[in-house]
Parts: sequence; structure tokens; C-alpha cells
Amino acid sequence: MATALVTHAGTRFGLIAAEILGGRRDRILLSVDPDCAAEIRARLAALPGAELIDADCAIEGDWDRIAESVGADGGLDLHIHCPHPALDQVKAEVALHSAWLAARNANRVMRGQGTLLVQHLISEPDAPGGAPELEAAASGVERALAGALLDAAKAGLILRSNRLGFPVSADAAHVRAATQLLVDERSRFMTGGEIMLDGRAAIGGSSARLDGKTILITGATSGIGRATAVEMGRLGAFVAVGGRKLHLAEETLALVRAAGGDGMTISLDVTSGEAWAAATKAIVTARGALHGLVNNAGEQKNGTIASLSQADLGFLVDINYRGTRNGMDEALQPIAASGGGAIVNIASVAGIRAGYGASAYGGSKAAMIGLSLAYARRFATTGVRVNALQPGFIWSDSVVDSLGVEGAANFRAMIEPRTPLGRVGSPEDVAGMIAFLLSDAAAAISGQAITVSGGLELSFP
Repeated sequence: MATALVTHAGTRFGLIAAEILGGRRDRILLSVDPDCAAEIRARLAALPGAELIDADCAIEGDWDRIAESVGADGGLDLHIHCPHPALDQVKAEVALHSAWLAARNANRVMRGQGTLLVQHLISEPDAPGGAPELEAAASGVERALAGALLDAAKAGLILRSNRLGFPVSADAAHVRAATQLLVDERSRFMTGGEIMLDGRAAIGGSSARLDGKTILITGATSGIGRATAVEMGRLGAFVAVGGRKLHLAEETLALVRAAGGDGMTISLDVTSGEAWAAATKAIVTARGALHGLVNNAGEQKNGTIASLSQADLGFLVDINYRGTRNGMDEALQPIAASGGGAIVNIASVAGIRAGYGASAYGGSKAAMIGLSLAYARRFATTGVRVNALQPGFIWSDSVVDSLGVEGAANFRAMIEPRTPLGRVGSPEDVAGMIAFLLSDAAAAISGQAITVSGGLELSFP
């Protein structure tokens, strides 16, 4: 019997979570504050499979009663922990206790594998001086959940544990879309991560489809690039397949069309500003618009810093950093002129966590991330959103080509036990998140570095 749990279900955001799950599990346990209004209780009780529990989620004994309701083998595989009923008036200590107890409950009650999503409130975007209690709570919850995730992995529990932050003013449609993303298959390789919503985003625009959008993706001839191009096509996009090897770009385009989309191929060397100018001009001429860009082309070269030369660093910086900047500089204006859209830059967990032999590669990817966040701030008023996405170890043919069969197998054997989700990723594990960030459903997401890594950065090296 599949069982889901929503805590603080009697709040505005709790109702959203409960309605997402209605009819999707055999049982939905809904914890409500003891003074929850009768009309809210009735609305929750009407959901298919709903069972209401009165509980104060900052009290340990109430969590024991929740665990009893689940049962010794109740099949709990999903828990959404929503913000406290007091919303932005809650104290940091209460929010931290509540989230910590939610994580402890997941570790105790879930069997084999499960999903925990902790929603938390953040400061209003223009709040003078911020909100110290909310900011303190967010920092505490981040560390507490990271530690709980590592405890789960050590105990043999495969736990997909992520956070969703938003201000009280967040649009309900965007909260719903992001919550759905973080509990369904599109985020299946994300754990220990966070997405935050900006309350200044336009209201509405909740479709995760890409119908009518023209999107350019670089490095689309294999791996993450090819899988993302196909996923965008499946969602209705016109995909401009960029790459240096046009015969491989044509193969990708055929897959895009087989998935239900359409597109064109674009010859593109990302290190050339002239090539970028020609590419964007060709797309706008053919389509009349450009709505999105995925900077996926990149290179990797690892080795101890003593074994690498400045030329090695230059090679990586030219492609990973300068290629990304060239692309954004050329694409920003046509995307803005098309009514706005999104740019997603594919970096790496090496850009946020140092690793042996990755000084040059990690440095180039960290520069990509910093550039992404800076461009998001600088061009926020143009209607163009910019995010960076950090994959972990993604298994593809290029890994074997780079390391050899034996080397790739050895590296995989080293990485998997250190990854909280217990496996390496596939290109398809990343593609769904990229496609979401390009959609109108992600209109409230910009200026973020989002990890899709299986949690690798929490425990490696």
C-alpha cells in the first residue's frame, strides 16, 4: 500500500501539496494543527484516501503518533513537509525543530527508498534588511537535512531529500509546479538540493510544456545535450541542435522529430563569437524568435595541478566559461525581443565542491556558475531568466571514450558508494530538470545553481 504524508496540511501551501497527491496514493496522511478551521478540515477530508491527524510538528511526541498512524509497514514513500501555520511569523527554532523531526521521521519510517520534500519560507525579495528568523531557519534546515541524508545513506535508505523555498507572496501556481517537479520523476537524480522561488515573478504561466518555443542547445550531439534535445522535442519545442559534428546533430534532430518535436541543425563552435552571431541570426531568420538557450557544450580534463599546464586551463576556460559567455551575450537580446525566456548553463558539481585532480576543470565550471548568477541579476528586468545546473557523475558513452572501459568502470565503482542515491546518473536523469527550467512553470526561478547529482557533492571526495 503506497502511503504519502503531508505535514502542516491545513495551511495555504499545505492544501496545494495535499491536492497534488489526491488520488495518487492509496493513503494520504494529512497532519493539521489542532486549531485548523473546520472548512479546511472538510476540504482535506474529501480528498481520495485522506486521513487527518491532529499534530504539532514541533513536538516529538506528535511525530510518534504520526509514525504510529503510518504503521510498521505502512509503505510511506513520500513526505511533503509544508511551512508552519504561522508562516513568516514563526521563530527559527520552531522551524528548525519541525524540519529536523520531519527528517528523523523519514529516516525511521521509510523503508528501502523514499522522497522527502521540505518547503520553507524565505524573505520577501524587497524586504528591507531581510528577515533574520527566516534566514536563520533556512540555514539550519539546509545543514540538518544534509546530515540526515548522509545518515539515511549510511543506514541503507535511498532518500531523495530536497528543499523548496519561497516567500509568502509566491504565486500558488508556481509553488504547485515546483512541488510537483520535486516529487515526480523529473527530479529523480536530485537529492540534497534546493530550488527557491522569487515572489517578484509574473503571476500565472504554470505550463511545463514547451509548445511554440524555439530553443537552441549546444553540445547536443551526445549525452546530456542529446537527451535534453529529445525531451524538449517531446514537450513540443522547436529545437535548434547545435554542434560541431553536423552528422551527429542530424542524428539528434531525427530523435527530436521521433519524439514529436521539430527543429533544425546549427553548426556551432562555442569558442567563436562569430559562430554564435551566425547561429542566432540563422535561428531568428528561420523562426522569427528565440525563447531559450541551453549552454551544454563543454570539455573535461583532469589531473593533479602539478601535471597540468596553463594551456590546459586555458583550453577548459575557453570552452566552459568563455563559450557560455559568448552564447549568453548573443542570445540575450533575441530572447528578450521574443517576449522573454530562459537560459540554462550546464556546469558541474566540480564547480561547487573541490575534488582531487579537478583544479582546472572545477575552476572553469565555478566561473560558469558565478557568471550565471551575475547575469541573472544584471538582466533580471529583461524577462530573461538565467540558471546554472550542476550534474554529478553522468554515465554515457563519452565517459568510456575518455577513461577507457576499465578506467570508467573503476571510477564508477568508486563514485557509486559515495553517492547518497547509490548510483551514477544518466543523461535522461538531467534532461527533465533542464526542460522544466526552460518552461513557463519555472517563471519564478532565476539566479540559482541547482544540483542534479544524486547528492555526490555532500560526500565526495
